[in-house]
Amino acid sequence: MLFFLIACSSDTCHQLCATTALKLEGCLESWGATWEDFDASERVVYGDRCRAQWERERLTLELRQIDVATQQCTDASEDLTDMSCDELRALYFDP
Repeated sequence: MLFFLIACSSDTCHQLCATTALKLEGCLESWGATWEDFDASERVVYGDRCRAQWERERLTLELRQIDVATQQCTDASEDLTDMSCDELRALYFDP
């Protein structure tokens, strides 16, 4: 069902939020981390907060900036697909 929802979303940044939440969920246990480390109680809350943050940011951007940001979300989604838990941890926890 979640795959269907992700596939139906036309906003690539919303898709990135959902994909990131899923990827994080698969890594949390191996890190000894919990959703609370991401200021969320669960994957769905993390995804919702991510999408809400994107919507707030989007409101401050000009149209051309939105296009650039959307491309960055597409690129990040592609990178995330092949990213290991160690690489993802480095993005969130390592200085």
